[in-house]
Amino acid sequence: GSGIGSGNSSLFGIANLGPNGEKKKDKWKEGPHRDTVSMIKDMTHAEIDGAPIEFYGMCTHMAEASSNSSYTNEQMNRFKSLLRRVRQAGICVPTISTDNSSALLTPTLTHFDPVELLSQPAADTRGFVRTGGAVYGQRPAFTQLRAVSTLTASVRHVAAMERGESVGYDRAYIAEKNVRIATLSIGFADGYPRELGNGKGKVCIRGKIFPVAGNVCMDMLMVDLGSADDICDVGAQVSIGDTAYLWGPEVDDDGEGEIRLQDVAKSLNTTQSALTCGLDKIRVQRQYID
Repeated sequence: GSGIGSGNSSLFGIANLGPNGEKKKDKWKEGPHRDTVSMIKDMTHAEIDGAPIEFYGMCTHMAEASSNSSYTNEQMNRFKSLLRRVRQAGICVPTISTDNSSALLTPTLTHFDPVELLSQPAADTRGFVRTGGAVYGQRPAFTQLRAVSTLTASVRHVAAMERGESVGYDRAYIAEKNVRIATLSIGFADGYPRELGNGKGKVCIRGKIFPVAGNVCMDMLMVDLGSADDICDVGAQVSIGDTAYLWGPEVDDDGEGEIRLQDVAKSLNTTQSALTCGLDKIRVQRQYID
């Protein structure tokens, strides 16, 4: 549903039921001088397009999940105060949520008292947590988690290049010796960051790490497999159809892979979630493995 806010502490989920019971989304904006509790009471008796409004619940989102944070403590005090006032007004709160991934995983936080937060007349409130990136282990600050997101592409072409020949746009890569170059089926249109070109990005093929050669293209990128004269190296064995790991663990890998997502994120001064959310939802196939 959508919602209205009170300061930066609370959000109220509002779901509009259609004539057949389906959920519809509607946005409510809070006026500059309007009491939040009064707004909720008005909405519980209102209709939109002839359909009644369902008050879904209340939540708050911790920007700083720390027991030592005066900001977080004040945020939770304001949320609890508003929750009490809503209930005192005779409004039943079906659900509440206070914890995101970081709050859930921080054991020193003591804000969630089920008696205080969930108890109410008639029917107790249901509490739930909102686990985002933690579901995929994407919270490096919490060592009990392991990142499980893996990004792969296939090798589509392998070629030998002579010294002085160039690869990709702007001829950013010029071979300093005779080399082998592999072309992978992924580019910045898929969500692989263009900033990882010219050796900053790495890929793992057949258990060995190779640097990205030249600029990342829209639909592909090239990888330096090493000297074309070395026929015994792993790079000489790479062939069309091989799987290249751009980050994350390989199948049956109990670790985080040769190329860890958190290291890629750190090299770009971004977050793991920003990288995974940036992957195109149509071009990049998702597979969920138990």
